[in-house]
Amino acid sequence: MFSAGLDGLFPARAREDIQQALRVRIGYPKPAVLDIGTGSGAWCIDMAKAFPDADFVGMDLVPVKAGSVPPSNCHFEVGNADTDLAKMYTAESFDLIHARSMMQGIKDFSSFFQSLWRMLRPGGVLLTVDGAYTSWDEERRQIEYKEEGQPGFSWFRKMCYHMFEVLKARNPSADLTYCVTDCVRGVGDDAWKKVDVFDLYFPVGMFDSPTLSPSERLGGKLYTENLSRIPDSVRPMLLSSSLTPEEVDRLAAEFRAELKEPKVKQFFQFICTWTVKK
Repeated sequence: MFSAGLDGLFPARAREDIQQALRVRIGYPKPAVLDIGTGSGAWCIDMAKAFPDADFVGMDLVPVKAGSVPPSNCHFEVGNADTDLAKMYTAESFDLIHARSMMQGIKDFSSFFQSLWRMLRPGGVLLTVDGAYTSWDEERRQIEYKEEGQPGFSWFRKMCYHMFEVLKARNPSADLTYCVTDCVRGVGDDAWKKVDVFDLYFPVGMFDSPTLSPSERLGGKLYTENLSRIPDSVRPMLLSSSLTPEEVDRLAAEFRAELKEPKVKQFFQFICTWTVKK
């Protein structure tokens, strides 16, 4: 989904910075990459194949069950990004750090980003990709949450609302997933050579829009397929919200129907932030 939407393994505008960071230089350590919250390890494995002269490590809370055999320059480790980074990795040990769709688990954002800055070598790149639990219209304006029966009501927004309700109860810092770019800048005025941002939008459901690029259109189809499976995976989460089991069941059914025939044109935004360390 992300590879289709970005037309690659990272935003095109970040390509020059990443290629520069991962170049092999005589007299310097071998390029090294850390993928935090690696999940299936797919991004880490694909990047390791694309950059065979760099070493890659994927980190996650649980052992990774990779969908393909990792190349020899890629391995995986178990750790908690919220508490273990300082214990697991030394200063200036990576040329690229990648963190995608995992910020909702971070409780101390200041310490987390300070750790990432410490772990990067000079000229190293930090790339984060995360989205807020809301949606946007075709003019890229945030859509106000509506209750059922109100004009513009959306089952997707209702699901996002209750998912964030649970996240906020578990992690009071979850609001900061809405402002990762600001958190990166907050590391310090002299921390980065540059901070850049790219917004990736996917349609929520089966519809087209002139605002979508060809890559976003393809990524959107895969995103909708992904969303159709979401109610099952987040059911335990929704059951711990203010919804009853019957309401959770209805939400899942109505949401899947909405994906096929959306009554509201809305988009989900992924914010891609990347920086280069001074």
